[in-house]
Amino acid sequence: MDNWWGDYEVAADQTLQWQLGPKTLWITRGDGEWRVACAGGQDRLDNRLVIAEPAEEPAGDDIDVRRFASRGGNRSIRLGPALPDLPVVVKTTQPFFVPTMEETTLFLSAPLWLRVYLDGREPQLVDTPIARPSDTWFGPDTMTGELCYALRTSARLHLEHLPRRPHRAISAVRIQNNAPSVLHIEKVKVPVPNLSLFVSNEGHLWTEALTLEREEDSGGTKVRLDDRPAQIVATERIARPRQKMSKGFLLDAFGELFVGKGKKDIE
Repeated sequence: MDNWWGDYEVAADQTLQWQLGPKTLWITRGDGEWRVACAGGQDRLDNRLVIAEPAEEPAGDDIDVRRFASRGGNRSIRLGPALPDLPVVVKTTQPFFVPTMEETTLFLSAPLWLRVYLDGREPQLVDTPIARPSDTWFGPDTMTGELCYALRTSARLHLEHLPRRPHRAISAVRIQNNAPSVLHIEKVKVPVPNLSLFVSNEGHLWTEALTLEREEDSGGTKVRLDDRPAQIVATERIARPRQKMSKGFLLDAFGELFVGKGKKDIE
């Protein structure tokens, strides 16, 4: 897979175009400014990948254009991937159970955000989802819980069965059920803002491996992060977590989805 992130030099008055799955990006270097334009498609599973091709600057009401002042000496921009800014609640398409004192590893994929930097410097000019997931509320009621993003999964147990997409990152989530009752995995909350992004030698994006350890029938779930992704030998970290995970972090990973009347909890 070709890496779409990195540094790109843009000539004066030139427009370059990227196609990252459902997201189209145009970057133009103007006179004293940079213009970043985006358009989103409807197919979240779009796998198209176009990298820095010369193009005409877009126009239209469906194009989101942002202008950034520049003194004129900047000739390059940097594109970088990032994980979502909210936890992701993944709902299984079929019931899945983990008996007491058993464990399993699920391979999931999370949508990515796109960051644009001027000359590779912080802060970023743009931090936008490539394909924004639906919102959901994870908690027993509207007063308890938090806003999350909602996804569906087939709960794949083998990495080779997971489709690889340029705008998604893979996570290996190990679930240990040490509680005295069977764990019904209908949904799993993954704390993606606390995870880093790595790139494998094959060009795929990963998070570090994550272990969710259930000790009791109710209450928080222990969260443990590995140093790197599972089953991958050569990796390089290319993005740090949005939020640092505190020591002894507990997560209500298998709690309730509160769904208001007429609302859907997943996309």
